[in-house]
Amino acid sequence: MARLIVSSAVLLSASWLYFVPTSASAWAEYGHLTVCDLAYRNLTDPSKEELKRIFHEHKGGITVHGKDGTEHRHYTSFNVGCLEEDTFPRKHQKDHFVNVDRTTTEITEANCPTKTPCTFAAIERDLNTLRDRSKSDEQRVFALMAVGHWIGDIHQPLHISFEDDAGGNGIDVKLAGRCGTSSYRPTVLHAVWDRCVLEAGLFERVRQRKDFKSSWGPRTITYRAVDSLLLNTTLTEEKKIAGGDPANWANESYQITLRPDVEYCVRVGEKCQYTEGEAEHIKNRKPKLVPIDQTYLKTFAPTAQERVRLAGFRLAHLLNQALDPDYQEPIQNSTQKP
Repeated sequence: MARLIVSSAVLLSASWLYFVPTSASAWAEYGHLTVCDLAYRNLTDPSKEELKRIFHEHKGGITVHGKDGTEHRHYTSFNVGCLEEDTFPRKHQKDHFVNVDRTTTEITEANCPTKTPCTFAAIERDLNTLRDRSKSDEQRVFALMAVGHWIGDIHQPLHISFEDDAGGNGIDVKLAGRCGTSSYRPTVLHAVWDRCVLEAGLFERVRQRKDFKSSWGPRTITYRAVDSLLLNTTLTEEKKIAGGDPANWANESYQITLRPDVEYCVRVGEKCQYTEGEAEHIKNRKPKLVPIDQTYLKTFAPTAQERVRLAGFRLAHLLNQALDPDYQEPIQNSTQKP
């Protein structure tokens, strides 16, 4: 399996609005890696050859330079690059979310609800760059990595949410127990969905496998997780998954966000309010506190896994459309059931 090597990828949490979230990236590091590895393994041969070309594989990779001309990062192929959009300072901070009004009940169009940028615009912008073979390889490489990140983002429910509480970064949590056997401890609701539900579900099952050894390397857990997702998806199902568009996918996420048992908002009349008595979270006011127990994690671990699975197959479909001129629909993967 080809992997992207980043010479200086440092993942740092960045503030969103006036909050300093525990984690502001959808699915955190391992989740994004799972989405992108799943997508890579479902690319057609022509798509993979085009990736090799734009990454200058025959020359040992592509070096991307900063505005001042100094070396920025060196990449050899596609995978870890999906984390590029979470390096600090962020290049497109507002592109990570779709912020809707609290009276919104459904997302029907892939248009940013406000005049500010959002994930919809980011996907369209970067897919257009990736498709355009007149663009430089450097431009297309960055666009490729960004698209991988945006598709992960749009499938994380709390990235399709409300601006005033920054998608749950303005909601404190108190976790009873742990996120599986991982050492991760979320402090805000957004972080519960970014990482904790996956750590307690998909990744915990990998840790408990007799053939898995943590000594193989921390990121090996994502490769083994992808093995399971591939084995449990038929080609017929993959073709169905690939249907729809970013608006459909965002609405799937949003309907999860609105569920009362997610503890994100409280339905009062036409609004899904911050609390029953407070329409929105007010700046500088102490955030509400939501208790999260193991039942919560057990309930939503399958949901998080499914969102990651859908994101990976849909990303593969979009990348094949952009990179392979003859691509029509998903093809049989050798590790999938017929």
